[in-house]
Amino acid sequence: MDQLRSILTKLHLIGVARFIDRSVRRVAYSSISVLRSLARLPLVGRGLDPLLTRIDRSGRLSFELGELLRVSRAMSDQNLDYWVAGGWGLDALIGSQTRRHGDLDVVVDRFHENLPRVGELLTGLGYRRKKPLGGTVWFPDAEVYEDGAGHHIEVLNINWAALARAWAAPKEPPHLPTSPAGATSERTPQLLEKCTSRGTLESVSLPVLSLAAQQLFHVGYAGREEDSHAHEIMRLVSEGNSPSSGAASQGAQQPGVNRTRNPTTLLLVPIFTFPPDLTRLCRLHRNDLDLIPPHVTLAFPFLPLAMITDEVVHQLTALFNETPPFDFELGRVKWFATEVVYLEPTKSDAFRSITEAIQDAFPEFHPYEGAFESVIPHVTLSEHGSLAERRVLGRHAPQYLPISSRASRTWLMSNERVPDRWSIVKIFDLGSSTQSLPG
Repeated sequence: MDQLRSILTKLHLIGVARFIDRSVRRVAYSSISVLRSLARLPLVGRGLDPLLTRIDRSGRLSFELGELLRVSRAMSDQNLDYWVAGGWGLDALIGSQTRRHGDLDVVVDRFHENLPRVGELLTGLGYRRKKPLGGTVWFPDAEVYEDGAGHHIEVLNINWAALARAWAAPKEPPHLPTSPAGATSERTPQLLEKCTSRGTLESVSLPVLSLAAQQLFHVGYAGREEDSHAHEIMRLVSEGNSPSSGAASQGAQQPGVNRTRNPTTLLLVPIFTFPPDLTRLCRLHRNDLDLIPPHVTLAFPFLPLAMITDEVVHQLTALFNETPPFDFELGRVKWFATEVVYLEPTKSDAFRSITEAIQDAFPEFHPYEGAFESVIPHVTLSEHGSLAERRVLGRHAPQYLPISSRASRTWLMSNERVPDRWSIVKIFDLGSSTQSLPG
């Protein structure tokens, strides 16, 4: 497969190579789905689960925030000029991780001059150079590095000449080369200001590609879920993370709350520290966590989106600013009868206190429409599919515990656009502080 990809990239048939990669993954996933069905049977399930773990390696390919910060700090310490691009770059612009990421894209200035230093640095961090993927119009060179844990980094050379032509004719599609071959010009201070910015993740300031550059790079992208997600995040960034922006992060499924046909909103604390194998099991057993992360629900149903005024946003901002971030663990698998299998967080009182503060500030809000005497903070593993599927999750989840996490942000989400499909409307910080990487 690597040899075929190498041949296709040399011929500049990047689209064909990616189509083949995706087709192979679809065939593999279809085979896994058959095994998944057999794994639900009580007599053979325990024997097939280890086989599923070995076959479905794609769940291991994720790039965690901690690894991003480790790589970024090392590059900054070496005084390298670089910018985080792709999905992580967009998340830094919005100031919060919004989905799981499979890789890290890093644009390096003076690419050919600095590539040896970057290679030496990544080697020191445990990465090995792989066969290059080949370039695109915007990124004519792309070096690939991977480590033993499946972390994948693409080091990119940016085409400043193509960007200069694009900005020179904003009302018309720029005349761009049809292949990535060709020399790139040096960037000017004006072009650098237009194309680069600063973003923030977990209170760390990072160099990133600007919103304008990201929007240009995504023009004409077709229909993968992550591309749709990118467009929604760019819209939220451009409108200042305001509730009037509508929706910013489409999800394939509602995020672990009881279904409701009436448009409403909810408040939750997202969690991005699930082990990849547990995420894989959730995905295989009817709980898609790719675009809607695991979370602790704080308020559901909250207020109709039409009632989320500037005054409501100010009240929520003040409420969450007064709540300091806190660490917690997911340490036990529990059940609500046989309908919902979930993880119980430590510091439940802290989550419950936030919910009570929301109730005090908004008397019209009643958690779960008053269906329960008390609110039990939890992280849903699954409430869909068959009981047998939920039992598979419940049986295997303990081996991945405890899971450490941190409550640092709250998302306001709405299902107004499409019932049972939730979208980010606003992201609130708990407390407030930002530190910068050098450079």
